[in-house]
Amino acid sequence: MRPLLRCLVSFGGHIHYHGSLYSLSLGTFPPCSLRTSPSHCRSVSTESPIREPLRILFCGSDHFSATSLKALHNEHLSNGDLIRSIDVLTLEDKRSGRGMKTIREVPVKNLAKLLSLPRHELYNFGSDWNLPDNIFGEKINMLIAVSFGLFIPAQLIKDAKYGGLNVHPSLLPMYRGAAPIYHTLLDQQPITGVSVQTLHPRKFDHGEILLQTNPPINVPPKTGYQDLHATLAVHGAELLVETLRRGLFVPPLNPIKNDYKPSLAHKIDPQIHARIDWNLQDAEEIERRCGTFNTMWCKLSSLEDPELERRKRAILSDISVYERPEMDPKKTKIQPGTFRHLSMRNKDGSDPREVMIVKCRKGGGWISVGGVKVEGKGLVSAPEWARSILAQKGKGGKIFT
Repeated sequence: MRPLLRCLVSFGGHIHYHGSLYSLSLGTFPPCSLRTSPSHCRSVSTESPIREPLRILFCGSDHFSATSLKALHNEHLSNGDLIRSIDVLTLEDKRSGRGMKTIREVPVKNLAKLLSLPRHELYNFGSDWNLPDNIFGEKINMLIAVSFGLFIPAQLIKDAKYGGLNVHPSLLPMYRGAAPIYHTLLDQQPITGVSVQTLHPRKFDHGEILLQTNPPINVPPKTGYQDLHATLAVHGAELLVETLRRGLFVPPLNPIKNDYKPSLAHKIDPQIHARIDWNLQDAEEIERRCGTFNTMWCKLSSLEDPELERRKRAILSDISVYERPEMDPKKTKIQPGTFRHLSMRNKDGSDPREVMIVKCRKGGGWISVGGVKVEGKGLVSAPEWARSILAQKGKGGKIFT
């Protein structure tokens, strides 16, 4: 992961020095140590207008939401006057894999078990579903939804004295929707951030913005999904706790206004977005998409009979741009999707280094591939796979399509 710096966040007109984030311009911020705890640029009051401790129902699912849950639990342990209790609501476990025999618990459920927090599960909100009481028999007074996956009914938000909050990994109203981090990377958006908003009773991501990253976080070229996801998860957890400490959700609200243009971040379908189009995509785009999705896929076919193995899917991993001069236009053109096995001599005399490269669209260069998994088989080293395939006799030439 790239070097990290802290970032400024704004709330209610104040500036607060906060968090561990991706590197930005060094001239933008006051000097600080990366190893010190968060400090303040200005002295601001931390007195909260909350009149009673929070009894939270936390709604979450994945690692992004688990980071916020952990931060809330730590705050609960150190500041019981702010957070009296935390109940956790997750979706019911789903079966997956061959024969639907594998049951995988969501990270938030596992974390709730480890933290010994009361747990509740549901498949969907029914008309008869009501907010549970906490372990003291008291009514829940705050809903917090982080990467939950279901819309919280308006009646539940109304039933909680302090309503509900949501942590969203984008600079709202940019990238409203299910996959803001993916779209940030796919669109090569140079900036991003986190927004803490109220839960809207009728629409996703249309609540009042109470706290938001300001200035935004720079997204360097070739930033990977996992790195950005982890950074925004930590930052979002910090902003959520700050929102509670400041009591920014207590009326009258002082929502943040900005000039970001509204946009949508629709749910990502790997069947579409992680599919390589060798005739249209260049090496840089394929490398960037692999950094976003971790793997890319295509079909393994035959030069002589393209339909022969049309159902064979090949999953490619560890993709990067490979510097190789394009062929002279007067010479034989190489069809996109053609792969080669190269043995590279090392200057130090050690064993030759093998590499598998694949031709991208015309003028789009080559990529190197680290791993190949053909449908029905296990993951293997791409150079070894290419060497064995190209050494086969009487089976025709293979090509990616």
